[in-house]
Amino acid sequence: MSFNDLEQGLGSPNTSRITPNTTNLASDDDREYKALTQRIAQQIFHINGNIHSIERLVDFLGGPRDTGETRGNLHDATNATRDLIKDSTHDLKSLSSYQSLDPKKNRQRKLEQQKLSKDFQSVLSSFQKVQKISASKQREYVDKAKATTVMLQSQSVADEEVLEGEQQSQASLMDSQRQMQLEALDNEIEYNELLITEREGEIQNIEQGITELNEIFRDMGMLVNEQESGIPQNTRQAADELVIANRHHKSARRNMCCFLLIITIVGCILALIIVIAK
Repeated sequence: MSFNDLEQGLGSPNTSRITPNTTNLASDDDREYKALTQRIAQQIFHINGNIHSIERLVDFLGGPRDTGETRGNLHDATNATRDLIKDSTHDLKSLSSYQSLDPKKNRQRKLEQQKLSKDFQSVLSSFQKVQKISASKQREYVDKAKATTVMLQSQSVADEEVLEGEQQSQASLMDSQRQMQLEALDNEIEYNELLITEREGEIQNIEQGITELNEIFRDMGMLVNEQESGIPQNTRQAADELVIANRHHKSARRNMCCFLLIITIVGCILALIIVIAK
């Protein structure tokens, strides 16, 4: 192997594996960052779509379409939305860790992160609002169901007393009918109590979700403040770079003027020499 080969690096086959390819690393970082921003945007879109579905289901509460199927669909949609919110929160926090050595690119990323965070806060606010409406309607139903249960229990007690009186007076013809009425009342009371238990459990679930949302709101507020505080810093860096570039431009222009002045003076001297020589 010649000295020229060694000098050109041909005698070091492992050199390319040792030297990191910064261009590929930067490209990988850009791809990961772009993929994450797209995923967050899609999550926000799906959350917003779920909120519209939840609003429609909440409108059914307390009305003729307030069925077990409606409440089941509402429960599923609410839980699915919470899962999406948790995923988006995690991804937004991960997104803030992406930093670039290029000040211009870093500032652009900060602006993108800030927009996504604010869009996410907007859908969070909408979801929290519809959750409060849902909890309020559930409470109204529970209050009415409890009042109905108390009334049915009072009626059941009164009917039992009447039945006992009829049995004592040997009014056996009425016993069967009264007994059926009592059984129907007991079944209705039991059904109402089951519904009350179900609704109270859903209210508790909603209230727990609202508490979690408040914590996420706090985390997002801190994240947005960090992003906003980073943008002026990047702006100052960009401004400093413009000032430096402007100085270089002025310096180059002064040098060019000096060069032209020197050429002009030399030209005048040469012209004067030629004239004198004649």
